[in-house]
Amino acid sequence: MKNQVCTQRGVALIEALIAMLIIAFGTLGFIGLQARTKVANLEAYQRSQALILVNDMAERISLNRASAASYVSDDIGATPPSNCNDTSLSPAQKDLCEWANAIRGAGEKQGSTLVGAMLNARGCITNPSANFYQISIAWQGIQATRAPVDLCGKNNFSSEDMRRTVSVVVQIGSLLVITPTPPASTP
Repeated sequence: MKNQVCTQRGVALIEALIAMLIIAFGTLGFIGLQARTKVANLEAYQRSQALILVNDMAERISLNRASAASYVSDDIGATPPSNCNDTSLSPAQKDLCEWANAIRGAGEKQGSTLVGAMLNARGCITNPSANFYQISIAWQGIQATRAPVDLCGKNNFSSEDMRRTVSVVVQIGSLLVITPTPPASTP
């Protein structure tokens, strides 16, 4: 019995090394998944902020229907706006100024940096046809995708594949006052 040679030396060590290798690849995969999830989460946050701001401006235009054409502008929020509390501003100019501040992230500050909105965002309000106003926000995404069709912010970012946009179309109704005609008298 003492002459038997043990031929299975180190098998447990190889099994342990293979198990560690599998765990290492699994951990790396999990870390990669976490990184992609973080990017997707930031992209979703920015899109939701843009939608909130687009709907905010749509409501402002709807409330100030008579001056809807005064809202048409490009690159809103690309530069710091003037004082929004200036009493000489029209309601439309005040709305655009406040919207520009919101686009720049004035709702939340970290130190002196505005961090409450999207990356390098800018807004556009166009009038594609009578009584229709398209409100758009463009911003820089984190990960490259396809270039959007919307023209807001076009050629203002490092790459068109990094540009993101959301837009809403507002229709302003044309209310006419119709005076009734008296019925014809019968003889």
